[in-house]
Amino acid sequence: MTAKKRILLIDDDKDFLFATKLILEKGGYEVFLAEDGKTGVEMWKSVAPDLAIIDMMMETWGEGFSVLSKIRATDTGKDTPLFMLSAVDLQGPYNSFEPPPEFPKVNAVLQKPVRAEDLLRYIAQELGGKKMS
Repeated sequence: MTAKKRILLIDDDKDFLFATKLILEKGGYEVFLAEDGKTGVEMWKSVAPDLAIIDMMMETWGEGFSVLSKIRATDTGKDTPLFMLSAVDLQGPYNSFEPPPEFPKVNAVLQKPVRAEDLLRYIAQELGGKKMS
């Protein structure tokens, strides 16, 4: 039996963290939680997850971007899939947002609330493995 893929969730919304943890565990993943950016970066280094999901806005507007940059700067973070989450309406003014060239790579930007089956499908596409229909 192969080891479970590890996912790190970084979000300051405890309800979201615990609800999403249940969804991901049911999907067969091992899940680690961080309630702020600083803890998330520390956990990244100790857990070495296969994928991380980072909330865009936590204590400050840019905290998620700071976490993303710090993770991408680590050896293991260069190529690991990273998703950003946002409660901001991504269909509105942010839809045409073009990050500057120096902005760290994000594999997907998902809008909260994200449907469980969509989240599992995005993760499966990044990590390989069974696709949810």
